[in-house]
Amino acid sequence: MSKRSGPLAPGVAFITGGARGLGNAIAVSFAKEGARGIVLVDIQDEKAFQEGKRKVEEIGTECLTIFADVTKEADVERAVAEAVAKFGRIDYAANFAGISGTSDTISDMNLELWQKAQDVNATGILVATKYEMRQMMKQDSIDGVEKGRIPQSGSIINCASVNSLQTMPSTAAYTASKHACAGITKAAALEGRPHNIRVNAVSPGFLLTDLVKPIEQTDAGKILWDGFVQRQGRVALFEEVGDAVVLMSIPRMSLVNGHNLFIDNGFTINEGTT
Repeated sequence: MSKRSGPLAPGVAFITGGARGLGNAIAVSFAKEGARGIVLVDIQDEKAFQEGKRKVEEIGTECLTIFADVTKEADVERAVAEAVAKFGRIDYAANFAGISGTSDTISDMNLELWQKAQDVNATGILVATKYEMRQMMKQDSIDGVEKGRIPQSGSIINCASVNSLQTMPSTAAYTASKHACAGITKAAALEGRPHNIRVNAVSPGFLLTDLVKPIEQTDAGKILWDGFVQRQGRVALFEEVGDAVVLMSIPRMSLVNGHNLFIDNGFTINEGTT
């Protein structure tokens, strides 16, 4: 028996919401761990795409950018096809396109805004998972699976949230969409299992993404945000989420399926503020 060597994640990673923020941090983590190809799927502008691509390519990993809207099924189907045309397969998928949604209370809920959150955060996860699974079902196992371990035709990680477990006032739309994400992940895990496809979710804690910066920059929002960070114990780093996603994606995690990993430094188990 010899020590393990070589890249941790040598395959091809397909990341929705990959041009910036957490999605791009995941792309960079895959690149650092030896991925041979990265696909960034997003609706951001060209400037964001180029910056996200630069961060991947400066590590030495080939990067493909694809403009696609996860709420449009044809866009996602095309994005998967373009990725496979370029790299031949998709080994790891991370579905991180998302929005914060409306802050309406339930009694004042604007149903169009409610539906937008469901379209992006729930249906978008469903559609991405659908076409990623279809591709992975066609594939042989990724190379390098250790002797005696089961093959892995693909791994999918969906972005849930601490709001997939708990909530607070004025977050009904977001909370419902993230509960749906967790449920979709569980069903997909059982459906993918016979095909050697693992499907899991991660639930990041509180990170200062572009989605929450406008909230944090108000007086009331800063007080609220500081309380969240205090309960979390410290400021979280984007790359901590990226590295966790990579680790959950590799074949060494072969028995981890249908799980929702909370990456929150104990936020969800800490009822106080320390």
